Amino acid sequence: MSRREIELYIEEDRTINLNTKGEQMVTQKKADVLDQLSLGVLVIDLEYQIIHINRQGKRLLQVEGLHLIGKSVYELFPDAPEEVRHVERTVEKLEEVKVDAMPYHWGNHDMYLSIQTKLLKESDEVYGAMVEFTDVTQYYEREQKLTEWMEDMSVNVIPLSDGIALLPLQPILDQIEFQYILDRGLHNVANMNANRLIIDCSTISRVDVVFFDKLSKLIQSLALMGTSVVISGMKPVLATTWVASNVPPMKVQFYTTLQIALRELYQ
Repeated sequence: MSRREIELYIEEDRTINLNTKGEQMVTQKKADVLDQLSLGVLVIDLEYQIIHINRQGKRLLQVEGLHLIGKSVYELFPDAPEEVRHVERTVEKLEEVKVDAMPYHWGNHDMYLSIQTKLLKESDEVYGAMVEFTDVTQYYEREQKLTEWMEDMSVNVIPLSDGIALLPLQPILDQIEFQYILDRGLHNVANMNANRLIIDCSTISRVDVVFFDKLSKLIQSLALMGTSVVISGMKPVLATTWVASNVPPMKVQFYTTLQIALRELYQ
């Protein structure tokens, strides 16, 4: 079922379905359909009272077995921090929200939720809001581990011998914060007591001007530590981009390949 179909399910029941207390509700037939969804659905009115919540929503919010229709979300979740009350703010500010991975850590909850809110209207008049949410904790944690792995790979300084170390730059370099590269790279070189460092660019095939500014800062920082730098594997496209930029020339030795650089350094 698409997001729009879920909205229509809710909106069609807006004016004709009441429970025994006179509270708005979704018909049992449509409630059964919404209960088959793998994502949670919560619907509230302008008084922040629950119009509907499906089975998955109850499970994720840990409110299974409770009577929820007509109950205020503020009464149901009195201790929930403001930063997770997106559907309430959607009603309050009439602004829809989408968050790919929202930290949901309070009470007994310890997960990341992907959420999207939607204003519900009838004849252009807002009568409530709904939020779709799903547990993305595994995806988020897997992505974080992958990011950490790629960051570690980007500053994988390899000790060689005779005070020489190798830093093979990875294509991920232009996608993460350079401060991380600077801190970890300098720290690794310092721990190895390397006095000469080969920065190999052979796997880098596309960069922007910012790349050369970052590289220049890294070389300057290494020089202040007493480590001289040579660069290997600079592709023609990189050289062309560098020449066209306003980044000052670096006072380092360049070698066509890593093999040539190693041969020259070990002569």
